[in-house]
Amino acid sequence: MIRIGRKRRAGRLAPTLLAGLAIAAASASAKAQQYIPPSPPETTLPLPTIGAAEAPGTAVVGGAPASAPAPAPLLAPEVQVVRFSLPEGVRVEMLAPATEALPPSDRADEYTFALKMGTGYRLKLTNLPNRPGAEIYPVIEVVGHLHRPVDIDPVKFPIRVLLRLEDIEDVVDTGRLVTHVIYLEEPENAIPVDLKRDEIPVATLNAAEDPLKVASALGRVMAVIRLGGRRPTPDELSVEANGGATFLPVGNTPCPFTVNGGDQCNVPCGPVRGTPPPRDRPWLPGDEYLCDGGDGGTPVHFGGDGGLRGIDPRDAVIKFRAEPKANFFPDRPRVLPTNRVCIYAPRFAAVRMGTGLNENKAVVGLRNAEYVARMDTATLKQGPIRVDQNQTAEMNRHRLRASGVLGRVYVGEHSELRVLSGYDTPTSISGYRIRQLAEISKTRQKVEANTTRIAAVTFNKPESVNVTGIVEGAGQMVMNWKPRETVGVEEPPAKPGLAVIKRVDATTAEPGDTVTFSITYRNMGNTPIGSVSIVDSLLPRLKYVANSGQGPKGAVFTAEENRVGSTELRWDLPGKVAPGEEGAVMFKAIVR
Repeated sequence: MIRIGRKRRAGRLAPTLLAGLAIAAASASAKAQQYIPPSPPETTLPLPTIGAAEAPGTAVVGGAPASAPAPAPLLAPEVQVVRFSLPEGVRVEMLAPATEALPPSDRADEYTFALKMGTGYRLKLTNLPNRPGAEIYPVIEVVGHLHRPVDIDPVKFPIRVLLRLEDIEDVVDTGRLVTHVIYLEEPENAIPVDLKRDEIPVATLNAAEDPLKVASALGRVMAVIRLGGRRPTPDELSVEANGGATFLPVGNTPCPFTVNGGDQCNVPCGPVRGTPPPRDRPWLPGDEYLCDGGDGGTPVHFGGDGGLRGIDPRDAVIKFRAEPKANFFPDRPRVLPTNRVCIYAPRFAAVRMGTGLNENKAVVGLRNAEYVARMDTATLKQGPIRVDQNQTAEMNRHRLRASGVLGRVYVGEHSELRVLSGYDTPTSISGYRIRQLAEISKTRQKVEANTTRIAAVTFNKPESVNVTGIVEGAGQMVMNWKPRETVGVEEPPAKPGLAVIKRVDATTAEPGDTVTFSITYRNMGNTPIGSVSIVDSLLPRLKYVANSGQGPKGAVFTAEENRVGSTELRWDLPGKVAPGEEGAVMFKAIVR
């Protein structure tokens, strides 16, 4: 284990930061507090701090770049880049119509073309292995489109068409028509296989299945290619050169996804899978972005044994429990999901079907078989069988003596005397008398006399001058206050709160790239938090790199296989997380 340090930081959290924190129901005080980001602790990997505005369930595409990226070459949205992966030595040539101009890129080569949606393009494959002079003229039509961010090279994520040696054998040797339907995989339903950058998973169907319906059920159809052995006529090439060859309807409904700048995509498309988000959030095409984190599918909850239930692939949650205080009872365990982080990493897949005449050959060599059987004679001789049974005479005797039963009954008498009986309940008349004499209330009060005698007052006022003198001296007032005494201090109630943020160090990824995920947590309440566990279940397109999980010192780390063939990671943290304390866990994964 590599220790990731924890430091306490006193401070307050700004209101603008609260929008990015996934705080539990009983979070810290409702008053806005300012938070000063702590300095990174000592670790082998950079420890991200909480401060970005990511909320639970919000899709965050990678991390903020250090500097503004250079703008990628522009390409019309109805023009898509297609790259062919062919057997070694096979050459491809575009016959008709003329392709669109490719933007300058170091990834462009002779197998990469810019094709317009809804137009059928005729190709020519030559230099086939072990088949000198043989040629194949496939037709491809692009029916779907990608929603690339503006800073991504359109040649970096082309629609990949994989043609293998068995396709050439079916077309040239047996004269079959091979159809490939390329679709965009749903990340949650992808096949958990490790592939090279130019390879895609291909499934072969039987002749009774419809490849378009199967591909539409598995993802979003992007292109259709048909390979046959028939050579096109000059008239057909002339029609195709004018853009007259179309095979599949592109669709006439506007695309509901969000493109660069937050505007709605205006390129016509067919049916779109998925549930639209609220109006205030952009609808990113989920089959183009590889998103991990949050709580999707079945909500995470606690089972009867106290364990976590409902952790689906892609979910990332943190479980904790507030520690008891003097005025606070032990809190129930709680669970909090992280935010979602997204990487632009579309992966294509294909279904193929070959139709044509089927031949069954049975080669049987000459055989000489000899069978000699002799005549068998079976003789059965059986003489008479004599059975003698000797049985002596038997006697059965039963002797019974005569028995007598005597019953004697004497004559008896029965006398019963019954007299009349009576029941009397005498009730006498009762009387109740109340005698009350007349009462007389008398109040005697003597007459009182109130006499006030006022003596005569004589006032003599001399007519001489009256002089009045007023003497005023300085006055002084002294006031004393005794010091106040505090009898008791009321302890504030415990308010547990936790913030958790998930991050990834890349914005785009191709099959085989390695990315680093980190989950940062911080105690935002005023009470310690214990029993902290961080659980992250990966999608089938993410392969956990062995021995790459890191966490605080003493944390118990486990990695087990989940139900989609990937890995479920879990960190059980030791001790308690004090108020204001934070930490992080990290791991690496390979994008499949």
